[in-house]
Amino acid sequence: MSLLAPLFLLGLLSALLPWWLHRLSASNPPQADFGSSRFLEETISTSSKKKRTRYWWLLALRVLFVGLLSLLFAQPVIERLRAAGTSNVRHILLIDTSLSQNLNGRWARSLEIADDILDKASSADQAIVISASDRFIQAQDDDSIESARVRLGSLTPQNTRLDYGRIASAVASAAATSADSNNHLHIITDAQASALPDRFTALAVDKVQALNVYSSASADDANTSVTGKLEASRNETANIVAIVNNYGNNNATRTLQVLADNVVLASKELLLSANSNIVHRFENIDISEASAQLTIQISPQDSLKEDDRWLLPLPNKDKTELTIIVANNEPSVSGTYVKAAIESDVRFKTRILEADRFTKSDAGNLIIVPDASALSDRAAGRLRDYIEEGGNVLVAVGSKPHSAAARSLLGVTSAMQTDQSDNESTTFNSVGAIDQTHQTTSGLESNWRSISIVRHQALQPDLTDRSIIKLSDGSPLLIEKRIGAGKMILLATALDTRWTDLPTDSVFVAFVIKSIDYLGGDIAATSYRSTGDAISVSSGAQLLDPTGEPMRDLSELSDRTTVRLDTPGIYQLRNSAGIQSIAVNSDARESDITSIDDNTLTDWQQMVNSSSNSTALNQPADKSQKSFWLWLLPLLLVVALLESLYSHRHLWIRREA
Repeated sequence: MSLLAPLFLLGLLSALLPWWLHRLSASNPPQADFGSSRFLEETISTSSKKKRTRYWWLLALRVLFVGLLSLLFAQPVIERLRAAGTSNVRHILLIDTSLSQNLNGRWARSLEIADDILDKASSADQAIVISASDRFIQAQDDDSIESARVRLGSLTPQNTRLDYGRIASAVASAAATSADSNNHLHIITDAQASALPDRFTALAVDKVQALNVYSSASADDANTSVTGKLEASRNETANIVAIVNNYGNNNATRTLQVLADNVVLASKELLLSANSNIVHRFENIDISEASAQLTIQISPQDSLKEDDRWLLPLPNKDKTELTIIVANNEPSVSGTYVKAAIESDVRFKTRILEADRFTKSDAGNLIIVPDASALSDRAAGRLRDYIEEGGNVLVAVGSKPHSAAARSLLGVTSAMQTDQSDNESTTFNSVGAIDQTHQTTSGLESNWRSISIVRHQALQPDLTDRSIIKLSDGSPLLIEKRIGAGKMILLATALDTRWTDLPTDSVFVAFVIKSIDYLGGDIAATSYRSTGDAISVSSGAQLLDPTGEPMRDLSELSDRTTVRLDTPGIYQLRNSAGIQSIAVNSDARESDITSIDDNTLTDWQQMVNSSSNSTALNQPADKSQKSFWLWLLPLLLVVALLESLYSHRHLWIRREA
């Protein structure tokens, strides 16, 4: 019980008043008439009054009346806390349906755990089943135990990966949020360590009162997997690197093979130690007879056979075409440097396009501008529209004055450091700070520090711009700008040997190729994806599945759409830049069956459970309050009536004789 106005309890002090009055109500001594007092000797008279409390029942009624009146004004209420077993439980069963659940009976054990939870549930409880892998799917007509059993029977593991960091958002929609809700989350999984998020706090789950994590893994589980890549291709031969991983405490012997159209092109017997991997390189494999794809596989297969092979797309004879924008009818030295750097990579070829003839439909996913001074106002406006709609651009500011639209796009000042003649003295500047976490500079720090910058253009970066390289004086040399849905890498110097020795240094080629890979993403002729991944298909492009069937209707070709790659195989993306082969394999992280340690699992459960208990104690909404003043008021009236009747019957009125 609690009081809404506890200060009114001070009124209980007034109960002392009836007691004090009763103490004063002592009776006078009796008086008797006497005939004469003349013969009595005079003495000193003393008198005393004996104080004693009288009428105890009447006093009790009056004190009770005062106490009830004070309590009534204090407004007492009864609070009832919602206990764990006092309301029906809503069981949320989150079942891991990722690829690794196919291993060594894990899926059967997961279903047994789920059935046991439902068997122990009360008939009045509710149950929700969520399939958890790359997508979280809740598909039940109602919340009954019977529907949950039916849902369990329809689930099967998928060829995708589960990330525990996404569980909180998936459970939020399934958890009841009323004050009387009692949500119990049961996560049934094989507890892969590779599924943990980067931050432990991402495992926190709200709106649940209890969390239990059940592992379907076994200490005897073992798995062998393979990944690989096409390292080089010349004429009709190729070099292939294969990586074979052995997870578990047992040694294993496997045969590693390279196949094309089910024909073995090369093989190697491997002895694998427990919890180890072997990297093997096949050189000069004849791929002249291969028609569609190469396959790296290991045999014999284990129970998780999906990761016992790895698909490699064949080298595409059609190189990916990249657009270089240059000045109208003018030779471009900077364009020559960029063209040579791009074509040093066998994946690419180039197309030269004059600035004023540039249109968005000609560009593809990536544009290179070796000299931004070539952009007229019209061309700069089109380039801005292209970036805002998701295009990506690599730009060098150039050595000549810019148009107004180009200055606005690049964020350069109107004053340029180009007024110096060749005979004027110049101050050499060197590279200062380098952001090595950016893909364009990763692994190239020492190369960039050997570059000399004679002149550069002053930039005015926005607050959202990212400085990748700064000069020794603190001014930016390379920045990344986000404009709408696209991005731009901007170099604050000209690709001219009078400005810098960058175009003639070996780091220039690496920088250009890294920038293309970063900005273009999968623009190269071949790329690798995992099952369950989604790719953005631009307008005018078509994506063919592994069987050669188009994945977009003709009505969808005019729009940019996102397509999921749910089936392993070789996909082909056809657009104006050429044909891109996309190899889709099982996610390699699902092959790593290393389990989460017991301490981490315990901490996970305690974090959620302790948070739920703390919330329940600190939120008044989780308590039900019931006032009982309606019961006090009639009781108070009854006490007042009894006091009146009792005093009328038993008190006598004293009158002076």
